[in-house]
Amino acid sequence: MRNLLKLLYKYNYIILFLILEGFSLFLIIQGSTYHHAKFATATRSFTGSIYEKMSVFKAYIGLRDENYHLAQENLQLRRELENHRKIEVSQRDTLLDSTKHQLFTYLLAKVVNNSVNKQYNYITLNKGSNDGVKPNMGVITSNGIVGIIDGVSENFSTAYSVLNLKFSISAKIKKNGYFGFIVWNGINDKICLLTDIAQHVKLQEGDTIVTSGYSGIFPENIPVGKIKDFEISGGNFYSIKVELFNDFRKLNYVTLVDNLYKKEQQDLEKTIKND
Repeated sequence: MRNLLKLLYKYNYIILFLILEGFSLFLIIQGSTYHHAKFATATRSFTGSIYEKMSVFKAYIGLRDENYHLAQENLQLRRELENHRKIEVSQRDTLLDSTKHQLFTYLLAKVVNNSVNKQYNYITLNKGSNDGVKPNMGVITSNGIVGIIDGVSENFSTAYSVLNLKFSISAKIKKNGYFGFIVWNGINDKICLLTDIAQHVKLQEGDTIVTSGYSGIFPENIPVGKIKDFEISGGNFYSIKVELFNDFRKLNYVTLVDNLYKKEQQDLEKTIKND
């Protein structure tokens, strides 16, 4: 209390000036319609600006929940699509190609660690063997492929991302079906290479690249990216740069994909190769 009284005594002239100044402004505003209107307009502008900034801040805070709910909706839609495909296959007697018989299950996971500036980049997820995660499961988002599960503990898993020199997956040009392999050259976190596309194939910048489904890891037609540019590199094949749809610096929630027939397919293919 004593310190407060000392403070008031020390600054009494300034405090008195502010009080009189405030009272004078009050009298001017109340006594003049023009000044009153100006003050009201300025007040509304100021409070409106504050409310707008608060709204933006609240929207930013809510993005995490929004992203989670969107990821959940995408997961549910994928599950419903697979269930519909399973029912459709079981009710038909005609012979279907192998991709139609693939049954995939989906699991939502959150990215808890991620690297993009190395040559062997990995992603850590908050789901592990207790959740049914296994090595060689695919990792995707609504934008496209992300990586492949490599290591699994009880509650966590790691995946080597597309931005990893060991990554290689079968992919095709969506408009014509010609397929090759998506690999990364370790240079740009937004660009991959599409290999093994012969020079007789008609290409255009902007052509969409999707998964072929041949690997058994990813379903067919999962987005990868679009052709950024291409050139004849010598020999019989193009050198094709693909701009990835996923921004690996912004990964948040991902979906794990498990092909229930993958082991059967791989075991059969190993037998054929050994003959």
